Amino acid sequence: MIAQVINPLRALNPQARLFFAVIVGLTFVADGLVSVLLNLYLLRLDYGTEFIGLVNAVGLLTFGVASLPAGILGSRMSTTALMKFGAFTCLIGGMLLPMVEWLPPGWREAAFVIPPALMFGGFAFFFVNGAPFLINVVDDAYKHHAFALKAAHWSLAGFAGSLIGGLLPGAIAGIYGWTLNDPQPFRLTFALAVLILALTAFLSLRIRPLPPKPAPTATEIATERNGAGNGWAASVFMLIVIMTVIRLFQVAGSATAMVYFNVYMDQQLAVSTALIGAMAAIGRLTGVPTALVTPYLVGRWGNIRVVIWSSMVATLCLLPMALVEHWLAASFGYIGAISMMSVRYTAFIVYILDLVPRKHQALMAGTGEAAAGLSFAMMALGGGLLLTAFAFRDLFLVGTLISFIGTVLFWLYVLESKRKRKFKPAL
Repeated sequence: MIAQVINPLRALNPQARLFFAVIVGLTFVADGLVSVLLNLYLLRLDYGTEFIGLVNAVGLLTFGVASLPAGILGSRMSTTALMKFGAFTCLIGGMLLPMVEWLPPGWREAAFVIPPALMFGGFAFFFVNGAPFLINVVDDAYKHHAFALKAAHWSLAGFAGSLIGGLLPGAIAGIYGWTLNDPQPFRLTFALAVLILALTAFLSLRIRPLPPKPAPTATEIATERNGAGNGWAASVFMLIVIMTVIRLFQVAGSATAMVYFNVYMDQQLAVSTALIGAMAAIGRLTGVPTALVTPYLVGRWGNIRVVIWSSMVATLCLLPMALVEHWLAASFGYIGAISMMSVRYTAFIVYILDLVPRKHQALMAGTGEAAAGLSFAMMALGGGLLLTAFAFRDLFLVGTLISFIGTVLFWLYVLESKRKRKFKPAL
């Protein structure tokens, strides 16, 4: 099994491996360390769940809003230039985050939304344009392995960031004689994370542009012209819209778990910061083997079945979080949802990118990530508002229901596509 994992990595070219290195650095901070500590930091500054939901929503909404222009620009400009822009924008957001606490009240509340917005916006530009970059920089035989390794690196970096994020504030507090009820250990942890973002941003400068697209053959040109007259362009646009709507619903449950797991553990279950970081880290770590096994699952059952079943399992994993008020149940649900998210993403992204030609791949990736960011933002903001009147159980049940709807929508799309192909007249 180890050889089956290592051999595809060795077969990838240096540019693909450099891409993985950059995404590890960005994910370690933005999706690991910050995701664990930002909410806890805001709680130590005496902000409530409504404000925490707003800060998370703005950052995640920025990811969604930025993903769409990132995809549009990626179909017209150099994807590698946009990836570098994203890495440095993420660095700027990371630099500003530990400075906000020094601002006076009033200014501070308004300024707290800016660093997460810059970090998630920059991450969107890198992530969206990274998908078409990766699928075109590797051989077709290794594209599933490449995206599986991308998800595995993402999960592994999130694991390391979550684990260190859970331990580092305690270590800093011990050195300076603070407690974990003080905001200072969290602020210094964010300051140290800037060094990793700086190294990552400068490493991204070594990513080279993709080779020029091959000139279309006369047959391909004629096919596209004839297809455009029969609604081909409209069908591609409709396909992108359908996949965007499916992804909007599909990720809502995972979004709810990722945004509010640490708040639920801290406020409702009174769990220590170290244990919260450890459980979040384990959730990320389980995403590594599940991502790496995805190419073999796809080879046996195909992309469609893997997407449907992984989505369904991820949805069902949220039920323990909603129905059993215990940190073990919450951790089990979170870990299960995160691990299945790696499988679903790997199979789904390859499936949707293969549906459209290369010139539309950045747009497809951009709209898909825009939908994911919007879904995260809606669950973050809506969750914060919902928790002012209802319980965490209600929030997790709402996320479960929305994700289930997304799974059903994808299944209905597959059935309708099969029906159209079955009854399509022969030319």
